[in-house]
Amino acid sequence: MATSAHKQASADRRETNRARGAARGYERVRARPIYAGRRYKINRRCIGRMMLFAPGAHPAELANFIGYCLAHNAERYGIQVHASLWMSDHHHTDVTDPDANLVPFKQQLHSVVARARNARLGRFDSVWSGDDPCDTGRSSDDESLMDLVYTLTNPVKAGLVKWSRLWPGFTTIGWRFGETRTFRRPDWFFDAAGDMPEEVSLTLVRPPIFPELDDDALYAKLMEAVRERELEIHRSMRRRGRRFMGLRKLARQRWSCVAKSVEERFTVAPKHAASSKGRVRVEIARDREWERQYAAARALLLAGKPAVFPAGTYWLRRFAGVSVAGQAP
Repeated sequence: MATSAHKQASADRRETNRARGAARGYERVRARPIYAGRRYKINRRCIGRMMLFAPGAHPAELANFIGYCLAHNAERYGIQVHASLWMSDHHHTDVTDPDANLVPFKQQLHSVVARARNARLGRFDSVWSGDDPCDTGRSSDDESLMDLVYTLTNPVKAGLVKWSRLWPGFTTIGWRFGETRTFRRPDWFFDAAGDMPEEVSLTLVRPPIFPELDDDALYAKLMEAVRERELEIHRSMRRRGRRFMGLRKLARQRWSCVAKSVEERFTVAPKHAASSKGRVRVEIARDREWERQYAAARALLLAGKPAVFPAGTYWLRRFAGVSVAGQAP
């Protein structure tokens, strides 16, 4: 339960965020640039932090269902998947977006997953939280590798299983780069007479990092980092006197349960992540300049004057046909 100190901290953050926005000197811009070829860590959590994707007693069915939806939409929108793991109440998926299709990819993936999961659980409410998107990017090879490690070791970090490979839900742990796995159409949701294929395949694509390493060497480097992170978590668990939940208790976890930890409210969803604050500041400065250009172009458009929006403009280009500058580097 949130204490008065937590509530006061949330109120302070809200006021700070409002003051920061008022000091920008231009109308608020909710849009964000979508560039072709960018790497992202997609993060999405369930409404109310409910365990709507708890593996339960039939984890293979859930893993096949998520794999099918992910594979189908990745192929449809040309998204390259580098790692993915679906926890009970959220998921992390690391991708490269070659054709600037991140928005429709996420919309379709999360939409079909939500509708199917509701159908399977016999519920009718929202599945996903209404929080702002949290799709962070990394600027260096080392940090991109650690992003993959974070994704794959999330069940260990949460104290659910001792080793990442034991997670019974959907995960790409153990997949080699270039490996392809096939998933069958879930007959409990999709119509056999519909247009969804009976089988779809997902190939784990090597991220564009460490070009001096071949696929096997990069996979070995990733698995070594995963192992080191797991052992680090084990040491932390022992110091705190904690135990892992284990597969038996995990199988009994109900989807209606919610996370018990206290969550900070009114935080800003990050768009960039790096160990160096200087790198983050550089990326944020680029975002602010993009927002200024976008706000200026929007003002011209509303005034009925010719306007060219900055590269990366997505919604107005797709649905309103505005002019957009050339692709940013």
